[in-house]
Amino acid sequence: MKPLAFLLLLSVAAAGAEQSVQYSVRGLFQPDRKVVLSNAARALENCRLVEVDYDTARATFTYDDEAQGFKKAKPEQILQQIDTQIRKLTNHTITLLQPGTLPEAGLKRIDFTIEGLDCLGCSYGAYIAVAALEGVDRATASFRDGRLTTFIDPTKTSREAIAEVLKKKEIKLVDASAKQEPQAKN
Repeated sequence: MKPLAFLLLLSVAAAGAEQSVQYSVRGLFQPDRKVVLSNAARALENCRLVEVDYDTARATFTYDDEAQGFKKAKPEQILQQIDTQIRKLTNHTITLLQPGTLPEAGLKRIDFTIEGLDCLGCSYGAYIAVAALEGVDRATASFRDGRLTTFIDPTKTSREAIAEVLKKKEIKLVDASAKQEPQAKN
C-alpha cells in the first residue's frame, strides 16, 4: 500500500460517525434572522448547520462524534458546545435550546397587534419580552405587520399572562374591540 493511500485510509478510520441533532432556536423573531443564523453557522467548528425551519423555530445540525468537543459528549454537552459557538457568532442574539416536548398540535397560536411596532429594534424588544416565558414554545414579531405571534402550551400560560408581561414592559397592545368600524350616522 502506498503511504498516501495508507494515511487517507487511516484518517477515514479515525473519523467518527456524523450525528444529527435538532434544537429550538430562540432569536428567530423575523424571517431574515434565518440568514443571520446561517451566516454565523458557516464559522462553526466541528459541526455544521443543515437546515433552519423558521415556522417551527427549529434548526438541525450535524457533527462528527469523534471531533474535539464532541467525543464521548452527553447530549446536553453537545447542545452547550454548539450553543456557545452560535451565541458568540451572533453577539448573543440567537440561543439554542432543547425542543419542547409538546407536539405541534397541542400548541395554541396567539396574535397580538402592537402599537408602535414599526422597526426591527421594537420587534426584537417585543419578542424578547415573551420568548423566554414559561409555556411559550416560540414567538415572532413583525414590524411590517405590527404583530407579535406566540405559540404556547395552554397548560402553562395564557393570552392574559402574556399580555400582562407586555404591559409591564410598556409595550402597548391595540385593543381588538377598538378597531371596530364606526356605525353610520343617520
